[in-house]
Amino acid sequence: MTVPHFEEEYVEIPLTAAASAKLAGIAASVTADVGALLTTISLWRPGTGDLVRVCSTMPELYRVGGISSELGEDWLEHCVVHQESFLASDQGTIDSDAFEHQNVLGALNLGAAINAVIVDNGRFLGCLNLLDVAGAYSEPSVRRAEAYAAQLVETLRTL
Repeated sequence: MTVPHFEEEYVEIPLTAAASAKLAGIAASVTADVGALLTTISLWRPGTGDLVRVCSTMPELYRVGGISSELGEDWLEHCVVHQESFLASDQGTIDSDAFEHQNVLGALNLGAAINAVIVDNGRFLGCLNLLDVAGAYSEPSVRRAEAYAAQLVETLRTL
C-alpha cells in the first residue's frame, strides 16, 4: 500500500527517557485493550491553539513533534472548551474538519477514531488518539480510552 506523503509543521519535544517510556507504555496498553491501528498522544499548546504529538505508534509517518494546527471549530468546542471526548465512528466523520490528512487516513484504512481528552483539574492538556477501521469504536470504547487518558495527566502536566 502506498501512503500519500504529507507535510506538517514540526517542533522538538524535550522528552525525558522516563516520560517517553510512560507515554509508550500507556499507548501500548490502550492499543491492546481498546484496539487501534494507530495510537498517538497529543499535547495542547494554548498559546498557539494547536496540538503537538508527543507519542506515536507509527513514528515513521506520524512523528513525535508533528503539529496539528488545522483543528475544526466544532472539534475545538467539543474537546477543548467542553472537555468531552470525541468519537468518529464512520468515514464521514473522519472526513470532516475534525481531522487533518484525510487522504493518509483513508490510505491506511482508518475510518474510525477516538480523541479521549486529557484534563487536569479543569484544564485541557491534550488527547489520546486511537484510529482504526470504520465501525471499530462505540461509546463503551470511548469510556475505556478515557481511563487510559486519565493516566496521562501526570506526564503531560510536566511537558
